[in-house]
Amino acid sequence: MTSQRVGITCGRGAGGEQHKVTTSSLLLQSYFRDRSLVVRPVGELSPQTYERLRDGLVACAADEPAAIVVDLGGMQTAITSLLNVFPSVADRIGDWPGVRLVLAGARHTLRTMLDSNAVSRFVPTYGSVSEALQDLDAVPPPLRREVTLPCRPESSRWGRHLVGRTCQEWGIPEAVPDAVVITSELIDNMVEHARSEGQLRLELRRTALCIAVTDADPRRPQLRLPGLSAAGGRGLVLVDRLSRTWGTAPRLGGGKVVWAVLTVSPRGHLGAAPRQQRS
Repeated sequence: MTSQRVGITCGRGAGGEQHKVTTSSLLLQSYFRDRSLVVRPVGELSPQTYERLRDGLVACAADEPAAIVVDLGGMQTAITSLLNVFPSVADRIGDWPGVRLVLAGARHTLRTMLDSNAVSRFVPTYGSVSEALQDLDAVPPPLRREVTLPCRPESSRWGRHLVGRTCQEWGIPEAVPDAVVITSELIDNMVEHARSEGQLRLELRRTALCIAVTDADPRRPQLRLPGLSAAGGRGLVLVDRLSRTWGTAPRLGGGKVVWAVLTVSPRGHLGAAPRQQRS
């Protein structure tokens, strides 16, 4: 049997930049509907395509749509446990880039498998893509602020000022002390180690404040305890200590993003939560 080679395509539709990853026996088609990205897997979900489907959905999330709707009308599988790929992806992209994943349009056999494996308990599941999009459109977009920073020492001070002012404006003043420290450390990493300009992005979604800094260096930052002579030297140790979770991810256009999440309550008070690193 000849192996069929097809492409996973994630992008912003006609006129937008597209990104392709080669796979075998599975095709992911995608298109934007307003703020949401509809992704349609076509083919067989098997042990050979599990990781490629997972990584393809994560790559699609890097375009930062408001949500990803997985249209399951063209996908089939003979192994129920492989459907855990969807809770896995939903968990991975939930903190960064903060993209909601939902499922839609599964045929009867596949929907029965989703229910029997309890996938629908962890990932919202709809009868049709239009139903999913209608429900997602009712969710207000998160608050977001983004600014480009030059590769200069003053960028940390500018970033701290922006974060402090933004937290006040968004009604989460209790987040300011930790958010300012995290922002300063992420920008210092951009300037001192990546040696490139970048972008600072703040996003408030429900009860999570996400702080992210991009740069042009694809190398992942290393979490290590600084020596006594280290200049400035607290780095990612403080980010790890103060944030609920943090991590790093490659950017499709090159470079990386380093992000951290603080948990805030509806009244703006910081909430305790376990910390973990994701990459």
